[in-house]
Amino acid sequence: MKAHFLPDETLERLSPEDMGLVYCSAQRLEIKEPICLKSGSEELCLVCLDGSVEYTYGGKSGTAVMCDMLYLPRNSALELKGGPATVMRFGAPCSNAYEFRHIRFADVDADSRHKVYGKVENGTRRDVWNFIDEEFASGRFLTGICYGADGGWTAWPPHEHGAEREEVYVYFNMGQSFGVQCVYDELETAQAYVVQNNHLVAIPHGYHPNCGCPCGGLRYVYCMVSTTEGDREFMNLRTQKIYGDKLE
Repeated sequence: MKAHFLPDETLERLSPEDMGLVYCSAQRLEIKEPICLKSGSEELCLVCLDGSVEYTYGGKSGTAVMCDMLYLPRNSALELKGGPATVMRFGAPCSNAYEFRHIRFADVDADSRHKVYGKVENGTRRDVWNFIDEEFASGRFLTGICYGADGGWTAWPPHEHGAEREEVYVYFNMGQSFGVQCVYDELETAQAYVVQNNHLVAIPHGYHPNCGCPCGGLRYVYCMVSTTEGDREFMNLRTQKIYGDKLE
């Protein structure tokens, strides 16, 4: 099953089945003229990958800039206009209607949702911003952004959470740099993808460490979708045993 998608391959909606998943859908939206998004039976998370975009939801309106996220509940509609901008749309089936939210990067960056993991000396230091966390009212989403150091590793130590959550990474704001994304249940059968700006990798299960090249660090949006609606514990995961004592 295909797991690595180039930017042009994400312009049409990717169903979960297209990505070897069960729940998460994804689509890259190039905002050049007004569009109306309808969520239907899915809750949606929209991430502004570059530029800025104006939105209208009911009587609310505003402007989302790069790294902002918009949460759209099921059975609702949102208009996007302005740009040019690139917005990533993630969807997941949801049985309850929650509240529309504009989650600003500036707000997340200023409080405890901004985490720092790893160590500079180990090449694992990275910044993680948890936009939709356990405290956020959502059915299945846990979403955020990770910035790795130049040439550094993220998602380390290798961990997996396939029974609880599937995941999609979308890489952005990387300029001409690239990275390598690994996905495996066993190292002997690992898949390794060379990833660049606006690439997408779907992770149905397995360990998924990654590393940036020396001229730039990995920068990506992560979208985790819970296999059981309402079960959204961020750290419910299993570390690869041979690396478990190398936590940083």
